[in-house]
Amino acid sequence: MLISLNSIAQDSTLKDKKSWYVPDYASLQFAGNIGFLSVGAGYEIFDDVWYAELLYGYSPRSITEAESNHLITIKNTFPIFTKELSNSFSISPIAGIAITYDAGNNTFTSLPGQFPKGYYISNAIHLTIFGGFKVHKDFKNDKFFKGIDMYYELGTVESYLWYAITSSEFSMSDAFSSAIGVNLYF
Repeated sequence: MLISLNSIAQDSTLKDKKSWYVPDYASLQFAGNIGFLSVGAGYEIFDDVWYAELLYGYSPRSITEAESNHLITIKNTFPIFTKELSNSFSISPIAGIAITYDAGNNTFTSLPGQFPKGYYISNAIHLTIFGGFKVHKDFKNDKFFKGIDMYYELGTVESYLWYAITSSEFSMSDAFSSAIGVNLYF
């Protein structure tokens, strides 16, 4: 009898634990240098220390004034600290870094033959840095969703920052953009 109760307890514990590859949350972001609209999945790593996401972003032709862009981003967000506002609400200042691959026809990973060697660098991969804040709401009694984040970010792409520093025609305010987003935890 003791053995069968022990195996039942172990089985229920195993059901509650999800596999490592199952995401912790779904993400939706508007703007922020990773597409007009981006969707993806994320993982909470080290319990509220590091959030890693894989996102697909899209910018339609009407927004980019060229051709539509398809972007793949690996985004890393770090809460600086968390302030509990109540037993189910918290707020955190955040900072992060993202790497984006732009799969458009106007970008390249290796220099096309018509350009002089050493004059241009790859423009398909970009580094984005950002800061902002997120508000988190826990859903303590929901069977499907554990919580939701709403966040705001202000960030820049490395090349935009470089142009703002080195060019008189590109101002520092041109280098930064805002983003808003939602993470839904399951």
